[in-house]
Amino acid sequence: MSRALLNKTILFNDLSDSFKDEIAKIMTPIEVPPGHIVTKEGEEITQFMIVESGSLIRTKASVEEGDAIMLDEIGANGVTGFMHVAARDSGVAYATLTAGNEGAKVWTVGIEFDHLLRRNSDFAIETIQILTQWLRRETKITRATLHGGRRDDPTASSLRKSLNRPEDVEVFKVMCYDTTSWVKENFEPQVKRFNETHEHMLLMIDYTQDRLDVNTASYAVGYDAVCLFVNDTASAEVIKTLSLGGVGLIAMRCAGFDRVDLNAAKTFGLSVARVPAYSPYAVAEHAIALLMSVNRKIHAANTRVKMANFTLDSGLLGMDIHGKNVGVLGTGKIGQILCRIVSGFGANLLAYDVFESDEVKLLGGKYVSKEEIFKTCDVIFLMMPLLRATKHTINSEMLPLLKKGVIIINTSRGGLIETTALLEGIKSGIIGGAGIDVYENEGEYFFQDWSAKSIEDPTLVALLGNNKVVMTAHQAFFTREAIEKIVSTTIENFGEYSEGFIIREDASSARKWEISPSKCIAWSSKAL
Repeated sequence: MSRALLNKTILFNDLSDSFKDEIAKIMTPIEVPPGHIVTKEGEEITQFMIVESGSLIRTKASVEEGDAIMLDEIGANGVTGFMHVAARDSGVAYATLTAGNEGAKVWTVGIEFDHLLRRNSDFAIETIQILTQWLRRETKITRATLHGGRRDDPTASSLRKSLNRPEDVEVFKVMCYDTTSWVKENFEPQVKRFNETHEHMLLMIDYTQDRLDVNTASYAVGYDAVCLFVNDTASAEVIKTLSLGGVGLIAMRCAGFDRVDLNAAKTFGLSVARVPAYSPYAVAEHAIALLMSVNRKIHAANTRVKMANFTLDSGLLGMDIHGKNVGVLGTGKIGQILCRIVSGFGANLLAYDVFESDEVKLLGGKYVSKEEIFKTCDVIFLMMPLLRATKHTINSEMLPLLKKGVIIINTSRGGLIETTALLEGIKSGIIGGAGIDVYENEGEYFFQDWSAKSIEDPTLVALLGNNKVVMTAHQAFFTREAIEKIVSTTIENFGEYSEGFIIREDASSARKWEISPSKCIAWSSKAL
């Protein structure tokens, strides 16, 4: 069976029959039960293995408590460890090998393979040919790294020459994903100013309209950093690819980071930065704009007037906010600003947060339970981050708790609302209207033009067709002041990371941002 297995294995099927016969003689079969660890990460590799049936799963240990990160699965006829043994590399295992759910039958070849090569020079030559073929396959990513990346990149050299900088000046390269017109228009002038004022480092950003995912992660091979927005996906698989491609920093040009696997980032040695605050006023003010549009039917009234219909009827009837109960779920920085604005209406301010704000209390706000807000408030603002505890805060089970006719406003995260429950509440009359800037399944649609295409998400279609819903496409942050702050902070993050100032060891041995702790989410020793 061992000889037949070699014929099925791509790595070995071109070997001479005599070489295969000799390898078959030194192969040892092992039955590995499900879940059994074959090789631990960090152990010295002394043998290679060929899988006959079942599978071996490669995982990398998490740097924190929790499940290991899966790298790949080696199925039937797959080989692992051969390059270490054939090249006489005494290195250690990069990952842990564990038998899959059905176990695995594997054949092992140890030090006897080296003895075989020493006895027969023809076999040694055939092994060199295998290694050469493997090297050719890997050359593609090597060439991409050289082209994309470092000091010998011709585009980097051109940048140095254009600014009269010597060839040893570092060019820090960034791949910017999910680029729309405003991104490039606002980044390019600030990048130019950065390069004109920094002697020892230059910044170069390349842009793509594609979002980061498993299919586009390879774009960043050879780059020092990637710049991401709210709908880019930095999963464990994506981060593994980024790490192998030489990327050391994930820079979010936003505050949110729920689509970044922070555990994977730490495990693979990538730092993650964000823009912790840009213009909290922008988001709070947009929330008020949505409230007034929903309450006073501004969107419907504007459409009527544009059609020369100047009549008034109950379809345009709103309510005074003055004297009404207004609930704010989440009183962080944006929530506090919102409370300040709401207090100006003369409303009764009720708030909920696990951390109570003295400023909100000074405004006359009263902290109560979520249930109290649901039961008594005419308007509810969702200003919370999206966490396990906050996901679907508005859901079908809590609809009976709501005050009839309540207006729901969400400018925070789409996942705070179970959209089908929202639509159910509107249809039943429990919810009087909704103003939303975010949607739980917005990733495929927001920041893209779908006007000439068919939207396949029936829930989104239902939202768009509901006249009691005012919806904007994640634009609450979108003011001149906010964009200026987003761009400048992101560029600061690039500079600080490149210069090595961004990360330090503190007394607790945790790696922190040296300049601004709030900007660091995950950290790595790479930049030290």
